[in-house]
Amino acid sequence: MHTHAAAGIPLMILLTLLVFIVICLLVFVLWPIIAGLFVPKSLKNDYENDPPLFAKGRAIIGAHRAGAGIAPENTPMAFDICLNSKDFEVGELEFDLHLTKDGKLILLHDDTLDRTTDACEKYGRSKILPGELTYEEIRQLNPGENFTDDSGKTPFKGLRGKDIPDSLRIPLLEDIIDMIEAHSNEYLYSIDIKDSGERGRRAANALIRLINEKGIADRVIIATFNNDITKFLTKKHPGIQRSCGVMEGLLFYFCYAFNFKLEPGEIGFKAVQIPSNQYKVIRPGTERFIRYCHKNGIAVQYWTIDDPAEIRRLNDIGADCIITNVPDKMYDMLYK
Repeated sequence: MHTHAAAGIPLMILLTLLVFIVICLLVFVLWPIIAGLFVPKSLKNDYENDPPLFAKGRAIIGAHRAGAGIAPENTPMAFDICLNSKDFEVGELEFDLHLTKDGKLILLHDDTLDRTTDACEKYGRSKILPGELTYEEIRQLNPGENFTDDSGKTPFKGLRGKDIPDSLRIPLLEDIIDMIEAHSNEYLYSIDIKDSGERGRRAANALIRLINEKGIADRVIIATFNNDITKFLTKKHPGIQRSCGVMEGLLFYFCYAFNFKLEPGEIGFKAVQIPSNQYKVIRPGTERFIRYCHKNGIAVQYWTIDDPAEIRRLNDIGADCIITNVPDKMYDMLYK
């Protein structure tokens, strides 16, 4: 008797776990997919005037890292091409921020300087963090070291010291804003805070102070992949215009899947910046998802989209902005 009872307990636990897993699959995977198909097609914005982040007709062209496919990413050279080209135009400039050792905000995507610059050669080691160097030390590096153009050439490789033009050196955020605003005060900005923890909080405070001083806060979307910085922005800077954090985005997608009605005060972000359809279960690259976002006053921006067919598809279903490494090619597709 005792032997059978002892043997039966693990089986009951196993069956209970299996039932629980099946229920979770139905609730969190299958049902959201099914429910998402029934978001009404008649959804329209309740706003008399669309927020400035919404597209007017065709999707806004966003230059990813200021156009990483046409020039070394996040450099003044890349911005200059986007601002002054006679062949294409962009509406939004997307770039990334890090805080230096001496508290300067610089444009850099990666957590280290290894991939884009000659930092490993200069310092004789890898994993060189921007927070370990002063801005003047970082300015000595060549961020075009490993840039490869369409023909497979590396036109800036090997430049050192005085041979590195100022247009190629890693810039300060303030200088880039001045450069853009001197050209036009109509561009949107998407600025991604890469630091987390205390450094990320300092970067966020410095960024918000600067965009307020420059009078561009209404054209800036602040982004971050760090949930602690999302929480910090929500608590300390609730009025700032930002995109959703990672966890917020998952929760918002769940609300969309069940077609929940959201009140304006329940949403702390103004835009979702997301891949289009990179996941088997979560697929935000649909017209219904865009309509749900617009119904709630949320702009929809997709990244990083370089495929021509996908660019056309997202534009056709109403994307507000498509962030791409090749803004020149996207312009040809949508505007020529």
